[in-house]
Amino acid sequence: MATGLFSSSSKKRNGAYLQASVEDQLSELREDIAALSGLLAKRGTQASKDVRAKASDMREHAEAGLGDLREHGEALLAELRDRYSVAEREVRRNVREHPVATIGAAAALGVLVAILLRR
Repeated sequence: MATGLFSSSSKKRNGAYLQASVEDQLSELREDIAALSGLLAKRGTQASKDVRAKASDMREHAEAGLGDLREHGEALLAELRDRYSVAEREVRRNVREHPVATIGAAAALGVLVAILLRR
């Protein structure tokens, strides 16, 4: 069994180093590689879980932001509709009260547009 990741495979006896057999060294390397593979698998699994959790949080945040944006857009559209209807009523009232002035203003605007288009 391996004594640790990247452990030494030589042993000291009576002050001299004796080399372990090649089979023992290979066995130790296999155990170290298996331990490293297990460690990498655990870290990969945890990293995958972390990424999924972050992606889920980001999606929820984006959905909430989209909902707020949609509500704000709908409120803005309703306000624009109200302002348009008020302006329309005001224009109609002015045309009914001052028909001659309205025709004169329309004619003046037409002449101005014609002059600008000639250039």
